[in-house]
Amino acid sequence: MTQQAALIHQPGRGGIWRRFLLAGHTAINAAPWLDAVAQRSPVGTCRRDGGYLYPGQPYRPASGNRDFYPATCATCHQDTAAPGPRPTRKRKSTR
Repeated sequence: MTQQAALIHQPGRGGIWRRFLLAGHTAINAAPWLDAVAQRSPVGTCRRDGGYLYPGQPYRPASGNRDFYPATCATCHQDTAAPGPRPTRKRKSTR
């Protein structure tokens, strides 16, 4: 398996692995996330018990303009969701 996991779980540590995040951000990178969904492979470790987090399909809340990427722990079944990148702002023309 190519994923890394801590040998001894420390509560509060863990989360989404860096390869699923945009460089220099805390937002999810959609392409590797969707690959993990298709392959049914884990995307991180649970902060609660150290189990693997398995991804779900991204969704957009009705009142928002930003996608969220859900994940569920395989052992404790706790759900979590991470935000995707913010949409770019439209700039006013300078005429």
